Amino acid sequence: MKDILENRSKSLEKRPMQMTESVTRDAQTMARTIVKTFGVGLGVKEIIHRLASALKISDRQAKSIYYGEPITITAQLFMRMLAVYQANLGRLQKKAEHEAAVYRALNDEWESKWGNSFCGGELLSLESARAEHCAAHSTSESLLNG
Repeated sequence: MKDILENRSKSLEKRPMQMTESVTRDAQTMARTIVKTFGVGLGVKEIIHRLASALKISDRQAKSIYYGEPITITAQLFMRMLAVYQANLGRLQKKAEHEAAVYRALNDEWESKWGNSFCGGELLSLESARAEHCAAHSTSESLLNG
């Protein structure tokens, strides 16, 4: 009986450490996702400062979370992180949808401009594609005007 209690005690002693590591890992993942919405080309200090401002914590706490250092993360802070994380996921989704629309528009523009310039899936040459496109364009214009 004593052995069973000792084993349970040892497993319970290990559990808080695993939970702490899990929360720290989750917080770091959320922080890194939040940071992606700040844009590219920012220095580490600016990233940490913006993260701290978004989470309403000190720069030191933000740095610890960003780098996954073991710190005490209160439930209040974790819930605030979840709210900011979810809001940022929405922004990232809108950004991705916008970029997809831009690429679709560019692809449509390419197809309308150069779609007939391919032979067997290969572009013969840029010059021949331009000449072919110009010839097709001038032919259609002459048919409309003529």
